[in-house]
Amino acid sequence: MAAIIAQLDASSTFYRCTYDVFLSYRGEDTRKGFTDHLYRALEQAGFHTFRDDDEIKRGANIAAEIQRAIQESQVSIIVFSKNYASSTWCLDELVKIMERRKADDGLMVMPVFYDVDPSHIRKLTGSFANAFSGHEEHFKEDIHKVEEWRRALRDVADLGGMVLGDRYESQFIQNIVEEIENKLNHTTPNIAPHLVGIDNRVRGINMWLKDRSNDVGVAVIYGMGGVGKTTIAKAAYKQNFDKFQGSSFLPDVRAASEQPNGLVCLQRKLLSDIQKGKTKKIYSIDEGMSKIKLVVRCKRVLIVLDDVNHSEQFNAILGMREWFHPGSKIIVTTRHENLFNDHAVHAMFKVKELGEGESLELFNWHAFKQAHPIKGYMNLSRSVVQHCEGLPLALQVLGSSLFGKSVDLWQSALQKLHVIPDDNIQKILRISFDSLKDDHDRNLFLHIVCFFIEKKMSYTITVLDNLNFYTRIGIQNLVDRCLVEIDVDNRLIMHQLLRDMGRAIIREESSEDPGKRSRVWHKDASDVLRKLTGTETIKGLMLNLPSEAIFSTSNQNRCLVEDFDGNCSRRRRLGYFSWISINSSSTNSAATSNEVDFKAEAFRRMHNLELLLLDNVKVSGDYEDFPKKLIWLCWRGFPLKSIPEKFYLENLVGLDLRNSSLQHVWKGTRFLLGLKILNLSHSHSLVTTPDLSGVPNLEKLILKDCINLVVIDESLGNLEKLIFLNLKDCRSLMKLPTRISMLRSLQELDLSGCSKLVLHTSTTAANHLHSTTRVRKKLNMLSEKIWQSIWSWTSWVSTRNKLESASLSMEIWPHCLGTLSLADCNLSEIPGDLSILSLLKHLNLSRNPILRLPENMNGLIMLRTLEIQGCAKLRTLPKLPQSLKKLHASYCTSLERIANLPNMFESLDSSFWKCKKLVEVQSLFDIKPLKRVDIEMIRDMGPFNLESTGVSTEVEFEMTNYLTCTTRNGALQGLYECGIFSIFVHGNKIPDRFTYRSVGKSVLSIILPSHFNLKIRGLNICVMYSRCPFWFSSRNFLKVSNETKGLKWTYCPVAAGLPKKNQDMLWLSHWRFENDELEEGEQVHVSINEEFSFWAKEFCIQLVYEKDPSNSEDIIIQQETPPSSQIAAAGNVSASASKYQFWTGKYFLCNHRARIHQHQFSRRQTNPSYLEHYKPETDTFHYLFDQEVHPQDNHSIYSEENLRLLHTFYI
Repeated sequence: MAAIIAQLDASSTFYRCTYDVFLSYRGEDTRKGFTDHLYRALEQAGFHTFRDDDEIKRGANIAAEIQRAIQESQVSIIVFSKNYASSTWCLDELVKIMERRKADDGLMVMPVFYDVDPSHIRKLTGSFANAFSGHEEHFKEDIHKVEEWRRALRDVADLGGMVLGDRYESQFIQNIVEEIENKLNHTTPNIAPHLVGIDNRVRGINMWLKDRSNDVGVAVIYGMGGVGKTTIAKAAYKQNFDKFQGSSFLPDVRAASEQPNGLVCLQRKLLSDIQKGKTKKIYSIDEGMSKIKLVVRCKRVLIVLDDVNHSEQFNAILGMREWFHPGSKIIVTTRHENLFNDHAVHAMFKVKELGEGESLELFNWHAFKQAHPIKGYMNLSRSVVQHCEGLPLALQVLGSSLFGKSVDLWQSALQKLHVIPDDNIQKILRISFDSLKDDHDRNLFLHIVCFFIEKKMSYTITVLDNLNFYTRIGIQNLVDRCLVEIDVDNRLIMHQLLRDMGRAIIREESSEDPGKRSRVWHKDASDVLRKLTGTETIKGLMLNLPSEAIFSTSNQNRCLVEDFDGNCSRRRRLGYFSWISINSSSTNSAATSNEVDFKAEAFRRMHNLELLLLDNVKVSGDYEDFPKKLIWLCWRGFPLKSIPEKFYLENLVGLDLRNSSLQHVWKGTRFLLGLKILNLSHSHSLVTTPDLSGVPNLEKLILKDCINLVVIDESLGNLEKLIFLNLKDCRSLMKLPTRISMLRSLQELDLSGCSKLVLHTSTTAANHLHSTTRVRKKLNMLSEKIWQSIWSWTSWVSTRNKLESASLSMEIWPHCLGTLSLADCNLSEIPGDLSILSLLKHLNLSRNPILRLPENMNGLIMLRTLEIQGCAKLRTLPKLPQSLKKLHASYCTSLERIANLPNMFESLDSSFWKCKKLVEVQSLFDIKPLKRVDIEMIRDMGPFNLESTGVSTEVEFEMTNYLTCTTRNGALQGLYECGIFSIFVHGNKIPDRFTYRSVGKSVLSIILPSHFNLKIRGLNICVMYSRCPFWFSSRNFLKVSNETKGLKWTYCPVAAGLPKKNQDMLWLSHWRFENDELEEGEQVHVSINEEFSFWAKEFCIQLVYEKDPSNSEDIIIQQETPPSSQIAAAGNVSASASKYQFWTGKYFLCNHRARIHQHQFSRRQTNPSYLEHYKPETDTFHYLFDQEVHPQDNHSIYSEENLRLLHTFYI
């Protein structure tokens, strides 16, 4: 304990509160007039106020007393008068006040401007300027003190305050007193110290509270018990209550409403808070509602209702939302996500658990009274933090309980926590469980707690619906009360302390005899089986034993993290608190040994057992002893080669025998009419599937990683209800049943990794299957009947000792398929009849040697996902359907051209990582060697002559592609994009005829000149830049704005030239306009913005003109417009801009940062008027259109007059 105390952090500052108000003023200006009247008014209002005339005793140290008073006051009022700054005493007081304010956010500073304009203080003009002239002369040797005074004056002037103006002094003083009353007479809820992570969690609520809307807003803060909802609400309330005309925080509404007249008491408190104590007695809820209606309609109020568990409580306290004054805000904290109808709520804030770092810091403050653990406690602290999983309540309770204890006591306490959860935590969490409406939802929760955490929703529903649960509505009720969550993979997840709470409730059924509980797991299950103490009470049993085999191979190690439904998921708890622990105690040794051989008779008395989950458990004896009511049997590592005939399975809905030793599943035909899920994944000895004729209702068949599986029984074709077939990584499988096309309900088929599977129908048997020694070795345990069945297939398949690529026909596939995975199947061709699968939504062709995709891909009108990662030979993509939402094409290293990217700016999730040869996406961009670029387009670049610079079009240079995140060497390239044509060349001098110049990142401003018979057609822009050490960035922006018309274009190119080290490069771009976006007399700004990419040294622009077609007079000028067919990707900015529009008149011309466009599209879908409302001060993407105007010496301005003296380029 002494060691811990020695390390306590003593740096925290604590302020006593001796005075309510501290008055700072210039005595000779206001002592006997305004300040004296203000002092008396404050005292009469009940505020203990410090002023140096009355409070300092004779003989006391005046400076020390004043400093103490500043430190011990809640409010500092600074009365600024004309001669305030002439007093160094006043200025020193001001510095002390502002220092205290920086150290203590709770201090309120109120400037009062008495016959002084606030701007005089902020800018130090008038009498304040004169005063500081004298100070500078007098304090030449201590000039830093003068600077301190200046800074303090600027800071306090920025706070705002009370200005006398032309008001009467008496009214002015009354206003000041009322403001102090609002601040100090309001009791704010107490907030515990050491609020870790609170700022991030309050930020969103603060933004909502400050949205300046006239709507009466309702926000719900929801989450599981103990997650910090109340603390967040208190913090938001404390930071915002003073911005409303009235406010009230009603704590613990749930508990208060359960007391006699509880709701009436809450109503009375609400009225008292808003009316500042002026409340008469209330005798009924109806009377209270009437009075509340009268009060809240006249004031803009902030009200917080904490811990509401019924909407009736909200209605009884606050009545109708329509009663409230416009702009009022109501915050509700609750454990119920759907406490209100959605239309009644403006904002929902879900409180998530703390992160690992935040959790450790919060725990440390309670366990060690400092932000970090003391020496020797770090690992133990991390174990506790891992156990708490970010729940603040648990971190605080456990941290406080361990404070000052030795390492040995910590270790003992942690071991106890594993078996017996902390009661203080459990009481809080159990409130949510007890609030469930009926036993149906409570039993459903307890089943999930024991057996279904991290299971897929569909799997859980299939099993539990057959146990007479109404699973969907029941789970939704649990979600609403934050007892269960559904993650992005549609799995059920739960905080482990909620899980522990649920399991503790089950233990209460029989604290001494686990055999009499409804559900048993882990060590208790092991004890029940070893001691033969199971009874008919048990409905579910789970026992997981470790297996050396699990850790022996990478393949099986992967299986360890798979869920019971055959899908991978992360195990949430491995370590100190795992039941299976490396440091298991002797009491657990029997339970954790996979050498234990349990007896089948242990199940004999468990007549009502419905759920049985075993992992690496060996059972000897007569399998006839197993219960007959089993609904779900999950037996990982099933040890037998075949399921015994006496093992009664007829009531099963789910049979999961992954990692089994099965060679054949059962003999003959077994009639399991209720079976819907059969999972035999990772059964490496399995060579053939069983006869499935007796399971007509099977919906899911999972054979993943059955690496020796050769034969799938033809009875598969009888499964008319089969919707999911997983054959992933069955690498010995050569052929599918011929009747697979009969699976009329099949929606998902996974054949990825079946590299030997012959998928076409034209193959002939080059060698008989029985001649392959290796294959016969796999099949030598099969019956003669099965062997003859395989023999008969040799006319269809040929052995491929050396892998050969295969083609594919769609004729054999069920046309109802919605998901098809053919990844890693060694396919070189996808047939043209792919569109037969008209219902296909998800197609995975990754890592196949495909050369091309069918031209009729756009015929798959329902396709949403296309995955072609790693198809290294694929060179082009045909036109894709408009339904596409996801396109993953990374590592398609030969891909050059894409016909289209549908929904690119609306919703398409696309990736082209490492597609280094990609140079064209039709209608978006085209990169081609300069020698293939239309000569007229190059001519539009004006006087820039490649030959004159000594640069050859054959010279290689490096170009970076931001869409593919690659660099590539090649000849000089031209980039057509967004109506803009760009060239990147090495060079350190911008051509002389680019006459409008700017250095670095400054803004170049032009008043567009007028020219007889000429019309502005566009701009040429040249940027000289060098390489930045942190090169790879996609934020290189060229910004052009017509300030006169309110038009802005920001261009971020998809590719850029990469300068060599210590060398410069020129980026030349031609911007072509067609719709009179630029006209004479208008002001145009041009700027360059780069971040972590390149350094812009100089940029210049040039105006491009053409003959005005409205004037027939001839002038000496050549006008040639490049044919549109040769600039298809470029076109002109006018034509391209519409799809890049962010707000009206503002365009973000960028093709590789589609998520920004998608974000804006989503906003417009939600609020169609959003397009018209550009608010740069609040919008996330305002930086795209900001043009920072630097000081005048960096801001190049060209007026019409001096532009006439400069040369302009004509075509």
